[in-house]
Amino acid sequence: MRQSPLILFGICAFFLAGVVATAAASNREIIRFAASSQVAEAYGMGIVKEFETMTGLTGQRYFGPTDMVVQRLVNGVSDIVAIDRPLPQKLKESGFVEIPFCMDAIAIITNTQCTLTQPCDIDNLSEKQVRGIFSGQIANWKELGGPDQRIIVIVPSKEEGAFQNFTELVMRINEVKYHFMASDAMIAVEAIKFVPGAISFVSNGALGNDQSIKKIKVNSLAPGEKDYPIHQTYAFATKGEPTGNVKDVINFGLSKRGVEIMKEKGMHPAF
Repeated sequence: MRQSPLILFGICAFFLAGVVATAAASNREIIRFAASSQVAEAYGMGIVKEFETMTGLTGQRYFGPTDMVVQRLVNGVSDIVAIDRPLPQKLKESGFVEIPFCMDAIAIITNTQCTLTQPCDIDNLSEKQVRGIFSGQIANWKELGGPDQRIIVIVPSKEEGAFQNFTELVMRINEVKYHFMASDAMIAVEAIKFVPGAISFVSNGALGNDQSIKKIKVNSLAPGEKDYPIHQTYAFATKGEPTGNVKDVINFGLSKRGVEIMKEKGMHPAF
């Protein structure tokens, strides 16, 4: 989301793809990249070859909870990171740089069935209704015009950026209440597919065009529409102003192709 063109896309993608090359094997310069699990899932691995061809770089990758990703940057283990939560203010004050580059919706998703025999005909919820469901105040689909079926709430881990961002953006002073907590967002998605009446939330970019789950509109807007009300921001972070290979990665991420990939995934540039 910034002035210096960024490079997360290729790095995140090729890291996700498991491209871990050694200098001896490839004659390419190596850059150490880390990304939060959510950002990594959102970008997938579609631009690995493009990134390597355009930059001449290869990379060592790590992805996990945002807090761990930031610690890798602080400790000098990673050269550049892609995060889904803001850098702590004390790090910014000590010279760390945060460069927003992408806005991604947090999609509300359900199983396609409310019961084993009845489809989920709920297509739209208000923000107030979403908050009511995830606070436990709305516990049955019949309260929303659906069949008499308990709403099963499945959420990603509290360490995930999706959980933390959803809590801040949607819940206000309310605590998230749930029946099951998955170890990460994509496991929550898989669980939704097998539990009629289930609901969860996840990065829209990570979902793609998966037809085995149902995306719910919020305030009559679908995830991916620019005015959809629940958006989170992804950013690159570096220790000091980006230079050299790190800046090359950023430039690739902010390139025309990088923006195309964002849009293909239902996301929007933040610069």
